[in-house]
Amino acid sequence: MIRRRLPHVAATALLVLAAGCTPSEPTPTTPPPAPTESTPEEPDWTYSTPSPTSDGPDDIPDDSLIDEEADQDAREGAAAAATVTAEIWVQGSTLEQREWQERLMETLTPIARDSYRDRWWGYRVAETELTGEPEIVAATMASATVTIPTNAGDLTLTVTRPTPTDQWLTSGIEPATTEQ
Repeated sequence: MIRRRLPHVAATALLVLAAGCTPSEPTPTTPPPAPTESTPEEPDWTYSTPSPTSDGPDDIPDDSLIDEEADQDAREGAAAAATVTAEIWVQGSTLEQREWQERLMETLTPIARDSYRDRWWGYRVAETELTGEPEIVAATMASATVTIPTNAGDLTLTVTRPTPTDQWLTSGIEPATTEQ
């Protein structure tokens, strides 16, 4: 009985499709508007015409993405933040791993925290003491690279801050040795 119905069902389906019983699109009641040629409006600003600065060099505009060189307060803040991180870093083999990690996390940027989270390798840190003063390698008002001498070589830290009034936090740590 099923074999007899199958040809009838298939034939009926073909007739429905052939008759055009497919969902139809509504017919528009008004013709579409004729295309017109128009030029897009220009924005009020452009990247190619930055405003000049009045109290700085003529080649660096006020709205430029180039960050200004760090002043003495920024340099001191960056060096102090890098030193705090370095002091914790060199305790990797002497502190309990959980305590070392928690203390280190407090000095890091949110992105750096993601990189260093759940890493239990502080005991493998080769540096165990700071042997000199921090040296600013490069600095702007928003970021700085600082090297600090240790007993295993120079520890290089990158510290950043979103605005000149925010706290400096460490965004990268390059150990003196690559044996990690």
